[in-house]
Amino acid sequence: MDTPENKPVPAFPAKPIDPVGSLLNHLPMVCLIALTILALGVPAVWLKVKPVYYSEAVLKIEPVIPKILYGKEEASITPYYDDYVRTQINIVKSYAVLSMAIEEVEETGTNWKFPDETMQQAVDRLAMRLAIKQLRDTQLFSLSMFSRRGRGLAEILNAVSAAYIEHTRLERFNKDGSRLGFLKGRREEQEKVLAEKYAVLESISAKYAVGITDEKNIYVYLQAVVDLTQQLVKAKTRRIETQTRLRELQNQMVKLQQLDISADVDDWVEKDWATRDNRIQLSRKLQDMRLTLSGVNENHPDRKEYEENLTRLYEVQENLLRRAGEVGEKVIRGKLLSDQRKKILEEEMLFASALSAEQRLIEELTAAEHKATDVNTQMMKASTLRREIDRLQDALLRIEERIDQIEVESRSPGRASILTRAKSPEKPDTGKRVKMAVMVILFSFFAGIGYAVIKDKIDPRLRSIQDIQRILGFPPTGHIMDAVQDQGAAEDRHRMCLDTPFSRISEQFKEIAFSIAKENTEHQSRVYNGLSLNGKQGVSTFLLNTLTALPGMAKGKIFVDLNVWSPVSRDLFPEDTLGLWDVLEGRCDLQDAIITDSDFPFHILPFGNWPGTDKSIFQEIGMAPMIESLRCDYDYIILDSSPLWLSTDARFLTHISDVTILVVESGSVVEKELARAVHTLDRLEVKAISVVLNRVSFQRGRYYREAMDNYYRQVKTSFQGTG
Repeated sequence: MDTPENKPVPAFPAKPIDPVGSLLNHLPMVCLIALTILALGVPAVWLKVKPVYYSEAVLKIEPVIPKILYGKEEASITPYYDDYVRTQINIVKSYAVLSMAIEEVEETGTNWKFPDETMQQAVDRLAMRLAIKQLRDTQLFSLSMFSRRGRGLAEILNAVSAAYIEHTRLERFNKDGSRLGFLKGRREEQEKVLAEKYAVLESISAKYAVGITDEKNIYVYLQAVVDLTQQLVKAKTRRIETQTRLRELQNQMVKLQQLDISADVDDWVEKDWATRDNRIQLSRKLQDMRLTLSGVNENHPDRKEYEENLTRLYEVQENLLRRAGEVGEKVIRGKLLSDQRKKILEEEMLFASALSAEQRLIEELTAAEHKATDVNTQMMKASTLRREIDRLQDALLRIEERIDQIEVESRSPGRASILTRAKSPEKPDTGKRVKMAVMVILFSFFAGIGYAVIKDKIDPRLRSIQDIQRILGFPPTGHIMDAVQDQGAAEDRHRMCLDTPFSRISEQFKEIAFSIAKENTEHQSRVYNGLSLNGKQGVSTFLLNTLTALPGMAKGKIFVDLNVWSPVSRDLFPEDTLGLWDVLEGRCDLQDAIITDSDFPFHILPFGNWPGTDKSIFQEIGMAPMIESLRCDYDYIILDSSPLWLSTDARFLTHISDVTILVVESGSVVEKELARAVHTLDRLEVKAISVVLNRVSFQRGRYYREAMDNYYRQVKTSFQGTG
C-alpha cells in the first residue's frame, strides 16, 4: 500500500525567490525587525561615534618633463606619473620628513610628542594618523587628518608639507650634482670611442673603395645572382619537362609494340582494294558452287567432288583474310612505331640542348655568387661600423639632452609646492556619524527583507497556484479564495453559489465548473471523485458549490457522500435519513435513498446509517455497480471521497471515476505531500487528475483586494442600472 512514509520523494524545481512578494507577505514581521534594529542601532551609533575635526592641505608636484624622462608623449605616461606620485606619497610618510615636521612644530609651541615618547614612536603615530591620497587626473595630492581636538591640527599638516618640500629640494640638489658628474664622464668616453670607429671606417673605405655612398653596389651583384638563379630554375624546369616527355615517349614505344590494333587491321583489310577484289571473286565462286551443289542429288557421283571444291574455296578465303590481316598489321604497326621514333629523336635533341644550357647557367651562377659574396663581406664590415657609429651618436645625443635637462631643473624653483595650506577647523565634522546611521538604516531594511525571503524560501507549504505548477509541472484547474476574506459571500459555506451567486468566490466556483463542463463535453466524463490529503480541507464545501455552478437541470446532477470520516450529509439531513450505506446493506433501493427535493439544485445520495456504520471498506459490496447505475441516469456524478492518506476507499474510487479532483488547502499542505499524492495517483493509473487550490489567502499586496472591491462595485452598479 502506498503511504507517505514508504514513497520516494519526487524531484521538483526549487522555490524561486520573490523579494517583493516575501516582503508583502511578512510585512508586519519585517517592520518589527527593521524597527528593532533602528531602535538599537541608531542611538548606539549616535553615542559611540563622536564628532571629529578635519583639516586638509593640498600639494602640487611637477615631475621632470615626461618626454625627456620616459621618452614618451604626455598622453601615454599616465601610469608612470601615478607611480611617481605614489613614490612621493611614501616619501612624505618617511621618517626623515615626519621627524623634521615634528621638530619644526615643537619649536612653534605645538606639542605632538608625548613626554615619555621616543621620536620613532611619534613618527609612527603621525604616519598612522596622516591620510595622503592623489586627486584623480591631477598633479595634486592632499594631506588630511582627523582629530577629536581641533587645536594644532593645521600646524602639524603645514609642518609636514614644508618638511616634504625642503627634503625634496635637498635631495634634488645632491642628486643633480652627482648625476651631472656621471653624465659628463660618460660623454667623454662616448666621444673617444666614436673617434676610434670613424678611423676604422675611413681605413676600410680607402682600402676597398666601399664608402658610405657605395651601399647600392651590392644590389647590382645580388640582382645578377637572382636573375641567374631564375634562369637556372627555368632551364632545370625545361630539362625536367623534356626528360619526362622523353621517358613517356619511350614507355609509349614499348606499349605500341604490344598494342592491340586488330580493329585498325580489320578496317585496313576492308579498305584495301586488292583484298576487296579477291574477296568479291571468291564470294561469287562460293555462291556459284553452293548453287551448283544445291541442285545436285545426294546420290550424284559428282556431289563429293563439288563438296571438296567448296571446302577448298573456304580454305582459300580464310587464308586470304589471314594473309591480308598479317600484312595490314605490319603496315599499321610499322607506321605507328616509325612516328614514335621520330618523336623520341626530337625529344632527345631537346633534352641535350636543355642539359647543356643548365650546365652553362650553373657555372655562371657560381661565379656571380663568389663575386657577390666578396663585395657583401666588405659592405657588411662597413655597415656594422656605420651602425655602431649611429648608436654612439644617439647615445651621445641623449647624454647631452639629459645634461641640459638636469641643468635646467637645477635652476628651477622646485617641483613640489603647497597649493592650499591647512586651516584650523572651526567646527567638528559629523559626516561619519551620519554615514554610520545611514548604514544602520540600510542594514535594518535589508535584514527585514532577508528574513522575509529566507522565511518564504524554507517554508515548504503550498500557498499559490505557481507553487502547484512548479511541483507538478502543470497548472491547477483553478483556485478558491478564503471565504472569510470575501465580504460578499454567504455565511453558509455550503450554499455560497445559491445564496450569493454574484460574489467573487461564486465566480471562482463557476470558472472551475466551466472547466468540468468542458471536460464532460469533450471526453464524456461523468464521474468526478473529489478528495483531499489529510481531511478538513474544504472538499465537501467545494464540491457542493461547484455542483451548484454546473450547468443543467437538477435531475442531471447528483452529489454522492462517500466520506466515511466526515460525511457532510450528516449536517444537512437527520441521522435516520436513508442513504448509501442502507442501499449497500439492502434496507432500501437506490431510488429510495436519493434525495431529490432538497434546497440544492441537484440530487443528493447521503451516506446514511451514520450511527450504525463501522466505517469499514465497502468497495467489495456493490459500490462499482451502484456508480455505473448512476452513470446511466445523471450527467454529473460528484463523489465526496475520504482523504487519500486516511482511507483506502479513496484509492478504490479513483479506479471507477473518470476524473479525480485533488483539493489542496493553501498553507496546509507541504510540497512533498502533494508530489507524493500525485505520484500515488499516477501509480493507481487514474484516468485524469485535476488539482484545485482551496482557501487561498490574499494578504500579499493590495492587488487582489482592490480587484475584488472593483468587482463588487461593478456588480452593484449593474444591479442599480437594471432597477
